[in-house]
Amino acid sequence: MAAAREFPAFKVRGQWRVRRSDFEAWLERVITAGGDSAAATEPTSPPPPPRASDTSPKIALVASGEGVPATPQASGQSPLAVKALSDRLTQADLHRHFIAMLGQDVSAVSPLTAKPLELDLASPLPGRIRVYLFNATRPPGGRPLGEHKVQLIMPGQRRDERGSFDHGDGRMVFLVGYAAEEDVFVLWDAGLYPDFAWSRNVQVKAETIVEASAGKLATQQRHLRPADGKMVTETLLAAPGSRLVEAMQRRVQLTRERMMQD
Repeated sequence: MAAAREFPAFKVRGQWRVRRSDFEAWLERVITAGGDSAAATEPTSPPPPPRASDTSPKIALVASGEGVPATPQASGQSPLAVKALSDRLTQADLHRHFIAMLGQDVSAVSPLTAKPLELDLASPLPGRIRVYLFNATRPPGGRPLGEHKVQLIMPGQRRDERGSFDHGDGRMVFLVGYAAEEDVFVLWDAGLYPDFAWSRNVQVKAETIVEASAGKLATQQRHLRPADGKMVTETLLAAPGSRLVEAMQRRVQLTRERMMQD
């Protein structure tokens, strides 16, 4: 009914929304029209205007000298406009949104265009982290319906070269994918990917993304077989931007539990 403009709704990031006042007015028109919803149709309401804020905190960038407005994590709003399922955000935009969702927990970051992204964070998050952040997309064909994936390619890595994450300098490493249309972050266990081929695919199921897009901290089990042949179980996490801090805390906990078992 919304798509046919028979109902006063509008879309936000691909999902239908309706204001209570519009719904009640529409319902009153339906009653007046004797239960005929078609006769009560009015043009679809436009989305409410964004609220301006002059209180967004600023984050100082190490080395770059660039200031980045940070959206408080509790807002749950994404500053990025996404046009299609296959959209790929620039590395700077990925980093900018990641920082914004962390809000005041960030004290300093490396330049946004550099990969990986290095952050200094406030407790209870790890004090120093290194983030490998990728677009999580669901390109048509070749994969189960709705499944998202990231492609692991390290800076400077060639097609015939193996890649690995930098765990040096005492920084904790996070492997993160961002599904832009759903505003969902996916956190894999970076320690389970010590060595990989160029453009290795790492997946997350559609239902995990859907659960996270509904506001939940979703988990999914994946069975991996590293080069040594020993099967391991990975627990990945998916969360909306508003719950990124919580997801990172849980990622740290799960990784430490896995390392203690090893």
